[in-house]
Amino acid sequence: MDIRNVKHIPSNILQSKKACKSKRVRTIFTPEQLERLEAEFERQQYMVGPERLYLAHTLQLTEAQVKVWFQNRRIKWRKHHLEITHQRLAVLKQQQMLLDDSHPDVQDTNSSEMET
Repeated sequence: MDIRNVKHIPSNILQSKKACKSKRVRTIFTPEQLERLEAEFERQQYMVGPERLYLAHTLQLTEAQVKVWFQNRRIKWRKHHLEITHQRLAVLKQQQMLLDDSHPDVQDTNSSEMET
């Protein structure tokens, strides 16, 4: 049940409920920070320990911000590579279909070999 739709709850209770849900501020990285983070990601997709701490310090970020950025960037990388893989498979399937259509005798030979 959504308490915002209930009309008989006193407003002071609603206010305190909103205060309990402190919203985390989204980090907006500077172009320089992003450039450095991307360069480090190209070098290695996983950054842990002293390297991550050092990078955070040099970029004036918290270690948690660097950690989350790397996690999100790995997800983005995987998603991108999955899309590329799907595109390549679609092209290969299309090429195979064209080959099958242009050489029906080869297809007939293969099917007759399977029957024997």
